[in-house]
Amino acid sequence: MSQPWIVLAVAIAWGLAALPALAAGLAGWDPVGRLGDRGFGPRVNSRWAWFLLELPALVTFPAIYLASGNHHLVGNVVVGLWLAHYGHRGLVWCVLVPKRGASVPLSMCTASVAFNLVNGGLLGWFMGHVADYPGGWLTDPRFIAGLVLFTAGAALNVWADYRLRHLRQGEPGGRVKPSGGPFDVVCCPNLSGEIIEWIGFALLTWSVPGLAFALWTIANLVPRALWRRRWYRENFSGYPKDRAALFPGLL
Repeated sequence: MSQPWIVLAVAIAWGLAALPALAAGLAGWDPVGRLGDRGFGPRVNSRWAWFLLELPALVTFPAIYLASGNHHLVGNVVVGLWLAHYGHRGLVWCVLVPKRGASVPLSMCTASVAFNLVNGGLLGWFMGHVADYPGGWLTDPRFIAGLVLFTAGAALNVWADYRLRHLRQGEPGGRVKPSGGPFDVVCCPNLSGEIIEWIGFALLTWSVPGLAFALWTIANLVPRALWRRRWYRENFSGYPKDRAALFPGLL
């Protein structure tokens, strides 16, 4: 068993690092190509890129937890939730949703792989070597509230992704002004759902690595949502100027 304070210290440092990353993103600094810039390095087919960058997340957390030999009910449930998200994201979504022939910069793939390795490593080590949940944790209000948020956020994220896929199939160039359901309320419900999902995950795990992952999700997705809203406003006449990017009345 590792010293819990080591994992805690690394997770705290990792979570705090999300704050300057958020500030940089809000300022428009985009070294890897997440906000519409070209990034660095050769371009990679988007379907292969999404598979390769999601693979470390799919594998790392479960592998470290399972290798620890310290399996417990909460850990099994949490790994199951993780696999449900990344199994879809890494094995199904990457085939069906990204536009055929589209590409992304290698710099974005490299940054995402590193990001997923760190998060998966911290969560796997915490769950396998540090976590010590009370016997009734699965009925604790924090776990239940977190599970509700996780499930609702995942449903919104998946629905919005497939709604975009459906709309793009009707446009030869793939450039669409999203509409219907939550798209009539916020610009990027897919990103809203993902933020809600990982806040719920942080709550149900009640862990510093889970909180760090939620902070990094916010740091990555808030600037992307604001950039996407600007792009819609610039490319589609009549796009509502007052439409929220992520959450009505907040952002």
